[in-house]
Amino acid sequence: MSSPADTAVASDPEWTFVLFPEERPTEEQSDAFDRCDDLASGEIGWETRGGRENVVFPCAVEAPHLEDAVAWAADRLKKVGISVTQAHMQIPLIGGESE
Repeated sequence: MSSPADTAVASDPEWTFVLFPEERPTEEQSDAFDRCDDLASGEIGWETRGGRENVVFPCAVEAPHLEDAVAWAADRLKKVGISVTQAHMQIPLIGGESE
């Protein structure tokens, strides 16, 4: 399956964010994630943080708007039975670090 950028303007930005599942994915969902053609292009990763129980999905998706990118990624995860409850994005400060 193509990302939103495949049907949008070629100059769409790449949005990077992390999706958090409602609960730890099951073994069956993990297997489905690994085999899903809609996830084969690599825009959505699978990471464990702070132990095996904390799974997150780092994403890098080209789309016209952040909302489009998050909705696209959440929809792909839903296809393998994984519900997303949160999306986090790091926003850099303009002008350097605050003191």
